Amino acid sequence: MTPPDRFQEFNPIWRDVFSGEKPVLRRGRHFFKMISPSANERCRLCEAPFEGIAAPVLRWFGRGPWHRNPHFCETCEAAFRQNRGGAELDVAVLFADVRGSTPMAASMRPIEFAELMQRFYLAATKVFRDTDGVVDKMVGDEVIGLYFPGLVDIDYRLAAARAGMKLLRVTGHGAASGPWLSIGVGVHAGKAFVGSLGVAGGSYEFAVLGDTMNVGARIASVAQGGEIIISDSVWPQVTGEMEAEQRTLDLKGVAAPMNAHVAFVT
Repeated sequence: MTPPDRFQEFNPIWRDVFSGEKPVLRRGRHFFKMISPSANERCRLCEAPFEGIAAPVLRWFGRGPWHRNPHFCETCEAAFRQNRGGAELDVAVLFADVRGSTPMAASMRPIEFAELMQRFYLAATKVFRDTDGVVDKMVGDEVIGLYFPGLVDIDYRLAAARAGMKLLRVTGHGAASGPWLSIGVGVHAGKAFVGSLGVAGGSYEFAVLGDTMNVGARIASVAQGGEIIISDSVWPQVTGEMEAEQRTLDLKGVAAPMNAHVAFVT
């Protein structure tokens, strides 16, 4: 028997749920959609509604939003915790960084800066929810969204790119008055490890790791305020939706120059 603290290299449930290859939750999802068909806020896995008449009752049974990630219910979070390990999966990643956050924080009271970041986090969470994304992290002046084939109705790469453009718009880019917060966005896609890492009986983390995440972060780091930089791994699914200019990126930690496509709010 594998010791509980031992890393499980492959756990098929992660592949089955997030890749979309096996609709393991189809029966449960159909039930929750049937009892609350009009609910917009739901668990991204089981479709348990977080609003409407049924929501208060379902919370008693562990189907309320997970406090660490409002896209999952507490029951699905428990399944993550129990299924250590993970799988290598296709994923599209969106990184959005605030531009000029250091001088901005220096010019404001700490509480004022915290309120501004809170507004940013709430805006990003709504964008991710509306585009079937999953919140990975909200740390400091950065938010990270994830898009999986098994959780998105359209192509997951296109969904990530649309979310990036939407996030620029909701922060005021393209508005006559200018942005209320200047951000740069990077969107990339590829293989990543998706799973649960931690210690049995202790803390754990829903983790997405690998070069795809690292490159996505690097792309966002060179995006100027109001720019969304889309890698070649995503652009073929976006062509025709956005106008962009080509740019060659020399990214820290990436051996070769990288072709990318830079779009702006229109």
